[in-house]
Amino acid sequence: MFPLCLGGRLTKEDIELKLRDRLQLLGYHHTRVESALRAFQQDFRIKDASPTKELTIRRLKLLTSSGNLQRELLARVIHSETRGEPFRGKVAVGAVVLNRVHSRQFPNSLMQVITQPLAFAVIADGSFWLEPNKQAYIAADEALRGIDPTGKCCYFFNPKTSTSRWIRRLHPKMQIGRHIFA
Repeated sequence: MFPLCLGGRLTKEDIELKLRDRLQLLGYHHTRVESALRAFQQDFRIKDASPTKELTIRRLKLLTSSGNLQRELLARVIHSETRGEPFRGKVAVGAVVLNRVHSRQFPNSLMQVITQPLAFAVIADGSFWLEPNKQAYIAADEALRGIDPTGKCCYFFNPKTSTSRWIRRLHPKMQIGRHIFA
């Protein structure tokens, strides 16, 4: 049912237990591992038709192996949203994501904020899975320490690439690099 990509020679029960632990770290508390894996696939838009779900399990390991889930999730969003942006813009994007976690208008966990449907194009287009660089991790650390160059903004967009009409109705507060923050 599941590949032995979780390390060593393990029984099916051991593999399911390890998968369950990793999925629960991310907030998937389904009674069946298979259901939790499907929910993980859906949230992260993972198209994995293999019967063993190898791509899904590889990506699950990517998120849960670092020892600091919040940092890993935030660094991946920062890296995929801000390639080519100045460091201050990277920290600002991280701060916006965290501001959403603390806002009553959004879900109250980082995992739920970044996987909220249509919230971040990088989840839908798969660039979330690009390996974050050192700058993305440092920017995530800054944002997690409370550095917020945006002054509590909950939105950002690039006016040259954004196709959303509603976001242009927001009142811009500032621009950092190519992103407008509102």
